[in-house]
Amino acid sequence: MSQSICRRYGAACRASGTSWEVMTMRRRIAPAAALMLLLAAGCGGPSADDGNRPPDRPPAPSREIRALALPLDAYELDSRNAALAATAQEKLIKSCMARQGLDWPELPHPATETWPHRGRYGLAEPAVAKRYGYHAMPDPVTKTAERRLEQRDARLTARQRTAAYGTDGRSGCQERAQHALVRDVPKVSSDLVNEASAAAYEKSQHTPAAQRVFGKWRACMRDRGHAYRHPMDPNEDPRWKGGRPTRAEIATARDDVACKLRTHLVDVWWRADATLQHQAIKDSAGRFRQVEEARKRYLENVRRHSR
Repeated sequence: MSQSICRRYGAACRASGTSWEVMTMRRRIAPAAALMLLLAAGCGGPSADDGNRPPDRPPAPSREIRALALPLDAYELDSRNAALAATAQEKLIKSCMARQGLDWPELPHPATETWPHRGRYGLAEPAVAKRYGYHAMPDPVTKTAERRLEQRDARLTARQRTAAYGTDGRSGCQERAQHALVRDVPKVSSDLVNEASAAAYEKSQHTPAAQRVFGKWRACMRDRGHAYRHPMDPNEDPRWKGGRPTRAEIATARDDVACKLRTHLVDVWWRADATLQHQAIKDSAGRFRQVEEARKRYLENVRRHSR
């Protein structure tokens, strides 16, 4: 995702996912999830036509991936609310610009389905393995969003650009809109949710259930001629660093997915992860209630300004 996209929407871009947050820093206060939903991708990855990805649409997620949900999801924005947040910001900027006698062409922000846990437990979909191996899937939605933003910015007059983004490119009506969306919202940090998610993910790999299923997966892969110890190891194989997947990579990826499906690895790992997330929420119940309240008030602002 381009840094211009990140700046325009005032979000703290993260490569790892779609965490919702109310940022306390003055310049970066919009929820990261709204931006992630807008562009249907994490920040930092290459664009769909950078030469490293085929310019096509990725396969629809498998039924198993669609079913993945985790307890900490309740502290993030779903696709509908994230799209609503983006719409609210556009309307606020438009009103601010109108008060200065200027037009603001709103961009469309339809709610797009996302699957934030796709890939959390490694490559797990036969259709993806067959087409891309361990290479990143194309992201046409991000490319479309970037193009629309660039086209709009290119058409702005100097006066419109200054009014919208300020003389520093990061303030003006955009900043006022972001402040309006977090007005009266308690200041909380996303670190609690992000760290709980990361800790649960790490600990889940060492639970007895996960270790047993990892062993079954290793044996399955060994029978197919592969000597990987951990289910995420194939993703990091240096042989797959080329621009496009090789036949050997595709073959390995298909074996990997077949072994995950045979051993029910994703389901077992997900259950361990979910159990640990539940415990993390219970252990820090007071702090999670604060995040929940901040999310609630933020969405009240979003709904009010998106009408």
